[in-house]
Amino acid sequence: MRRHRTPTWRRSLGAGTIAISIALAIGLISVRATIAADLFSLVDAAGRSVTSADFPGKWLLIYFGYTNCADQCPTALSTMIEALDEIGAAADHVQPLFITIDPERDGGLPLRAYTAAFDRRLTGLSGTPEQVAAAATAFGVKYEKVRLGDADYFVDHSSIYYLVDPTRRAVQSVKLSEPYMIAARMLELLNGSGVDLRNVNNLGAYR
Repeated sequence: MRRHRTPTWRRSLGAGTIAISIALAIGLISVRATIAADLFSLVDAAGRSVTSADFPGKWLLIYFGYTNCADQCPTALSTMIEALDEIGAAADHVQPLFITIDPERDGGLPLRAYTAAFDRRLTGLSGTPEQVAAAATAFGVKYEKVRLGDADYFVDHSSIYYLVDPTRRAVQSVKLSEPYMIAARMLELLNGSGVDLRNVNNLGAYR
Protein backbone atom coordinates (compact mmCIF):
# COMPACT_ATOMS: atom_id res chain seq x y z
CA MET A 1 0.00 0.00 0.00
CA ARG A 2 1.61 3.26 -1.08
CA ARG A 3 1.63 6.01 1.50
CA HIS A 4 1.25 9.63 0.55
CA ARG A 5 4.29 11.78 1.23
CA THR A 6 4.07 14.46 3.85
CA PRO A 7 3.94 17.90 2.17
CA THR A 8 7.21 19.81 2.32
CA TRP A 9 5.63 23.24 2.23
CA ARG A 10 5.11 25.29 5.36
CA ARG A 11 2.16 27.41 6.34
CA SER A 12 2.33 30.88 7.83
CA LEU A 13 1.65 31.67 11.47
CA GLY A 14 -2.06 31.47 12.25
CA ALA A 15 -2.97 29.10 9.42
CA GLY A 16 -4.01 26.36 11.82
CA THR A 17 -6.41 28.60 13.73
CA ILE A 18 -7.91 29.90 10.50
CA ALA A 19 -8.30 26.34 9.21
CA ILE A 20 -10.11 25.25 12.37
CA SER A 21 -12.42 28.28 12.30
CA ILE A 22 -13.33 27.54 8.68
CA ALA A 23 -13.81 23.85 9.46
CA LEU A 24 -16.21 24.64 12.29
CA ALA A 25 -18.10 27.12 10.15
CA ILE A 26 -18.70 24.72 7.26
CA GLY A 27 -19.30 21.66 9.40
CA LEU A 28 -16.00 19.80 9.02
CA ILE A 29 -15.73 19.54 12.80
CA SER A 30 -18.50 18.79 15.26
CA VAL A 31 -18.38 18.23 19.00
CA ARG A 32 -20.56 16.05 21.18
CA ALA A 33 -20.43 14.50 24.60
CA THR A 34 -21.19 10.92 25.52
CA ILE A 35 -22.39 9.59 28.85
CA ALA A 36 -20.73 6.20 28.35
CA ALA A 37 -17.01 5.81 28.98
CA ASP A 38 -17.07 2.33 27.37
CA LEU A 39 -17.62 3.16 23.70
CA PHE A 40 -16.60 -0.18 22.24
CA SER A 41 -15.58 -3.72 23.14
CA LEU A 42 -13.80 -5.43 20.24
CA VAL A 43 -10.80 -7.65 19.46
CA ASP A 44 -7.49 -6.89 17.79
CA ALA A 45 -5.82 -8.91 15.04
CA ALA A 46 -4.38 -11.29 17.64
CA GLY A 47 -7.83 -11.96 19.10
CA ARG A 48 -7.19 -9.98 22.28
CA SER A 49 -10.05 -8.03 23.80
CA VAL A 50 -9.75 -4.27 23.35
CA THR A 51 -12.09 -1.68 24.81
CA SER A 52 -12.17 2.10 24.78
CA ALA A 53 -10.90 1.97 28.38
CA ASP A 54 -7.55 0.73 27.07
CA PHE A 55 -4.78 3.12 25.97
CA PRO A 56 -4.96 5.09 29.25
CA GLY A 57 -4.06 8.76 29.04
CA LYS A 58 -4.18 8.82 25.26
CA TRP A 59 -6.50 10.46 22.78
CA LEU A 60 -8.07 8.02 20.31
CA LEU A 61 -8.16 8.84 16.60
CA ILE A 62 -10.65 6.42 15.05
CA TYR A 63 -11.76 5.62 11.52
CA PHE A 64 -14.43 3.06 10.57
CA GLY A 65 -13.97 1.23 7.27
CA TYR A 66 -13.05 -2.15 5.80
CA THR A 67 -10.08 -3.77 4.11
CA ASN A 68 -11.82 -4.43 0.77
CA CYS A 69 -12.70 -0.76 0.39
CA ALA A 70 -11.49 0.35 -3.04
CA ASP A 71 -10.26 3.89 -2.43
CA GLN A 72 -12.15 5.78 0.29
CA CYS A 73 -10.59 3.89 3.20
CA PRO A 74 -7.01 3.85 1.88
CA THR A 75 -7.24 7.60 1.29
CA ALA A 76 -8.69 8.24 4.75
CA LEU A 77 -6.08 6.10 6.52
CA SER A 78 -3.19 7.62 4.57
CA THR A 79 -4.50 11.06 5.54
CA MET A 80 -4.75 10.00 9.18
CA ILE A 81 -1.16 8.79 9.28
CA GLU A 82 0.10 11.86 7.44
CA ALA A 83 -1.62 14.08 10.04
CA LEU A 84 0.08 12.12 12.83
CA ASP A 85 3.43 12.48 11.09
CA GLU A 86 2.90 16.24 10.86
CA ILE A 87 2.50 16.66 14.63
CA GLY A 88 5.73 14.79 15.35
CA ALA A 89 6.40 13.85 18.98
CA ALA A 90 2.91 14.95 20.00
CA ALA A 91 1.59 11.87 18.19
CA ASP A 92 2.85 9.80 21.12
CA HIS A 93 -0.27 11.02 22.94
CA VAL A 94 -2.63 9.74 20.22
CA GLN A 95 -3.61 6.15 19.44
CA PRO A 96 -4.89 5.64 15.87
CA LEU A 97 -7.51 2.91 15.46
CA PHE A 98 -9.12 1.33 12.42
CA ILE A 99 -12.45 -0.34 13.24
CA THR A 100 -13.81 -2.59 10.52
CA ILE A 101 -17.47 -2.50 9.58
CA ASP A 102 -17.01 -5.80 7.70
CA PRO A 103 -16.26 -8.29 10.50
CA GLU A 104 -17.21 -11.25 8.33
CA ARG A 105 -14.10 -10.73 6.19
CA ASP A 106 -11.79 -8.63 8.36
CA GLY A 107 -9.81 -10.06 11.23
CA GLY A 108 -6.66 -11.92 12.17
CA LEU A 109 -3.53 -11.73 10.01
CA PRO A 110 -5.23 -10.05 7.01
CA LEU A 111 -6.38 -7.20 9.24
CA ARG A 112 -2.92 -6.88 10.79
CA ALA A 113 -1.27 -6.82 7.35
CA TYR A 114 -3.71 -4.19 6.14
CA THR A 115 -3.09 -1.76 9.00
CA ALA A 116 0.67 -2.40 8.97
CA ALA A 117 0.77 -1.33 5.32
CA PHE A 118 -0.15 2.17 6.48
CA ASP A 119 1.75 2.47 9.75
CA ARG A 120 2.88 0.30 12.65
CA ARG A 121 1.05 2.56 15.10
CA LEU A 122 -2.33 1.84 13.52
CA THR A 123 -4.29 -0.86 15.38
CA GLY A 124 -7.04 -2.73 13.56
CA LEU A 125 -10.10 -3.86 15.51
CA SER A 126 -12.87 -6.30 14.63
CA GLY A 127 -15.33 -8.47 16.51
CA THR A 128 -18.69 -10.14 16.12
CA PRO A 129 -21.25 -8.38 13.91
CA GLU A 130 -23.06 -7.42 17.10
CA GLN A 131 -19.95 -5.91 18.68
CA VAL A 132 -19.13 -3.94 15.55
CA ALA A 133 -22.72 -2.72 15.26
CA ALA A 134 -22.66 -1.57 18.89
CA ALA A 135 -19.42 0.36 18.32
CA ALA A 136 -20.78 1.97 15.17
CA THR A 137 -23.96 2.97 16.98
CA ALA A 138 -21.98 4.54 19.82
CA PHE A 139 -20.25 6.83 17.32
CA GLY A 140 -23.21 7.37 15.02
CA VAL A 141 -21.54 5.56 12.13
CA LYS A 142 -23.83 4.50 9.29
CA TYR A 143 -22.99 1.48 7.14
CA GLU A 144 -24.86 -0.94 4.89
CA LYS A 145 -23.86 -4.08 3.04
CA VAL A 146 -24.68 -3.85 -0.68
CA ARG A 147 -24.91 -7.11 -2.58
CA LEU A 148 -23.29 -7.33 -6.03
CA GLY A 149 -24.64 -10.73 -6.89
CA ASP A 150 -23.72 -14.21 -5.70
CA ALA A 151 -21.61 -13.87 -2.54
CA ASP A 152 -19.82 -10.65 -3.43
CA TYR A 153 -20.65 -7.34 -1.78
CA PHE A 154 -19.31 -3.96 -0.78
CA VAL A 155 -20.09 -1.87 2.29
CA ASP A 156 -21.46 1.63 1.91
CA HIS A 157 -20.39 3.66 4.94
CA SER A 158 -19.84 7.14 6.31
CA SER A 159 -16.28 8.47 6.16
CA ILE A 160 -15.53 10.44 9.33
CA TYR A 161 -12.69 10.59 11.85
CA TYR A 162 -13.47 10.50 15.56
CA LEU A 163 -11.29 12.03 18.26
CA VAL A 164 -12.00 10.71 21.74
CA ASP A 165 -10.51 12.42 24.79
CA PRO A 166 -8.61 10.45 27.46
CA THR A 167 -11.66 10.42 29.76
CA ARG A 168 -13.62 8.69 26.95
CA ARG A 169 -16.53 11.07 27.58
CA ALA A 170 -16.06 13.62 24.81
CA VAL A 171 -16.10 12.72 21.12
CA GLN A 172 -15.32 15.08 18.28
CA SER A 173 -16.00 14.12 14.67
CA VAL A 174 -13.92 15.47 11.80
CA LYS A 175 -14.95 14.94 8.21
CA LEU A 176 -12.37 13.71 5.71
CA SER A 177 -10.17 16.72 5.01
CA GLU A 178 -6.57 17.79 4.45
CA PRO A 179 -3.96 16.30 6.82
CA TYR A 180 -2.89 19.70 8.13
CA MET A 181 -6.46 20.48 9.23
CA ILE A 182 -6.61 17.26 11.23
CA ALA A 183 -3.12 17.92 12.58
CA ALA A 184 -4.13 21.43 13.66
CA ARG A 185 -7.19 20.12 15.45
CA MET A 186 -5.20 17.43 17.26
CA LEU A 187 -2.60 19.96 18.41
CA GLU A 188 -5.30 22.28 19.72
CA LEU A 189 -6.91 19.45 21.68
CA LEU A 190 -3.60 18.16 23.01
CA ASN A 191 -2.58 21.64 24.09
CA GLY A 192 -5.93 22.12 25.82
CA SER A 193 -5.45 18.88 27.75
CA GLY A 194 -2.06 19.98 29.07
CA VAL A 195 0.30 18.14 26.73
CA ASP A 196 3.70 19.83 26.38
CA LEU A 197 4.05 20.74 22.71
CA ARG A 198 7.43 22.46 22.83
CA ASN A 199 9.09 19.61 20.91
CA VAL A 200 6.67 19.84 17.98
CA ASN A 201 8.43 21.07 14.86
CA ASN A 202 6.93 24.10 13.10
CA LEU A 203 4.31 24.46 15.82
CA GLY A 204 3.64 28.07 14.92
CA ALA A 205 2.22 27.06 11.55
CA TYR A 206 -0.71 25.40 13.29
CA ARG A 207 -1.62 28.30 15.60
